[in-house]
Amino acid sequence: MKGKYKYLLRMQLYNLFGFNRLIHSRDKQEKQRLAIVVAFGLAAIAILVIYTTKFSIGMAEAGLCEALPTLMVVVSSLAALTLTFVKSTGVLIGLKDYDMVMSMPVNTFSIVTSRITLLYLINLIIGFIAMLPSGIIYIAYEHPPICSYLFLVGALFLMPIIPMIISLSLGVLIVAVSSRSRHKNIFSLVLSTAAVLMIVFASAKTQSMDATQITDLSVTMAETVNRFYPPAILFTNALIHNDWADFAIFSAISLLLGIAFIGIVSHYYKTLNTAVFSHYAKKNYKIGALKSSSPFMALYKKEFRRLGSCTIYALNSCIGIVLLLVMAVMAVFFMPSTLRQQVEAMGIMSVVQNIMPIALAIFVSMTSTTAASLSLEGKNRWIMCSVPTLARTVYNSKIAVNLTVILPILYVSAIFIRIVIPCSFMQTVLLFVIPTVYAFFISVLGIYLNIKFPKYDWTSEYYAVKGGAISVLATIGGGMASSLIPLYLCIIFQHYQIIIMLSITCLILLITLAIYYKVCQTKLYV
Repeated sequence: MKGKYKYLLRMQLYNLFGFNRLIHSRDKQEKQRLAIVVAFGLAAIAILVIYTTKFSIGMAEAGLCEALPTLMVVVSSLAALTLTFVKSTGVLIGLKDYDMVMSMPVNTFSIVTSRITLLYLINLIIGFIAMLPSGIIYIAYEHPPICSYLFLVGALFLMPIIPMIISLSLGVLIVAVSSRSRHKNIFSLVLSTAAVLMIVFASAKTQSMDATQITDLSVTMAETVNRFYPPAILFTNALIHNDWADFAIFSAISLLLGIAFIGIVSHYYKTLNTAVFSHYAKKNYKIGALKSSSPFMALYKKEFRRLGSCTIYALNSCIGIVLLLVMAVMAVFFMPSTLRQQVEAMGIMSVVQNIMPIALAIFVSMTSTTAASLSLEGKNRWIMCSVPTLARTVYNSKIAVNLTVILPILYVSAIFIRIVIPCSFMQTVLLFVIPTVYAFFISVLGIYLNIKFPKYDWTSEYYAVKGGAISVLATIGGGMASSLIPLYLCIIFQHYQIIIMLSITCLILLITLAIYYKVCQTKLYV
């Protein structure tokens, strides 16, 4: 069993990062793609480490060093909770190579253990990024006893387990419930989106504090985290009070939950995957009239059905614009009046009014269904290539789907934000125009990068959408950079905010037109 587990885990790691193709391929583009992935990964890690370190030093210098252990727990747990949930369906259940894996002389326990180990390793990296800088700052300022070092090392390896099991349990539960429905893909998508929003809402609740609570931040954080996530208090007590008993209980709970989850999922693994791959047919099927439509509309409908049929594709591609809508609704109905009064009292309302269009553009830049739309054709891409229409029509249909997802939600969110934040006529126009330009930009950029860096040889949609997909990483990275840089410039040069936003928006529009021209000149295959 041990050898089979290692073989399955190694196979997944090779598939995740593309090492297998890099080793056995002589194509220089493969090495370039891996270099891009590594560069993006290292850049993201460096940015997270720098910001975590600066924030931890700021808290320590403010006399809040005892709050750092709780901060480590909050950041690493929420990161593991959210990231694991969006991966759970595509990595654990619903794999396209399920038949091939099950035909091997391996048991379900080895399969499930290897796949959960892959998720654990990913979350372990996130945990190291979140906890290690804060842990070093805590040691440097507090000079705790030797046993605290052991607690920190142990927590680095144990902290991702409980959030990971919670997210995986939610994912498995959603699959189990939705598999009984005839429209299981849509049902699963709705449940998954609701679960993500619940996680976001819980995260917002844990960070909500009034003016009196800010005066004692360490006590507030401990009480809040203990209320929403009780295991965290065990680690905090162990580190601050050198309590071996609490650390032993925390370790035992983490390990026992992990073992129990693997055992339960292994027992029902075949049943869950069978339910996912089964199809329902109407009993009263009747032959109706044949409907026809234009090539563009037929491709558009096909692409939209594809978006609704793949939960991980829809979640990862659309979660940015969904979060914008949620935040806009919360701003209208749940934002305390004291917060708005404080913003006005501080004299920064005009700054908020001016930068709001770019703030909306950040969420738009996180939403790109086109970045993986070509890759998701997979082994059926020959159908796309043999359609009797221009390649431009295929690209336009995929771009139109992304715009259909973004624009209606964007405009509704902009209306809500306009209700909350009073704006002039010019500011209101920019609130709608600038994010719209970014919507076209991210749609065109996604399809262009997916043409350049397709990933057709996937065994699960996860690998086309997230697992080392260069087009997705580059699209989101480019979109975020194009919106965060002007936001930063607007904050620094407040007297030139309108000029900065208009100039960069015009530049983004010209870049969009240039990229779209190149896309239209590109064939589907050579």
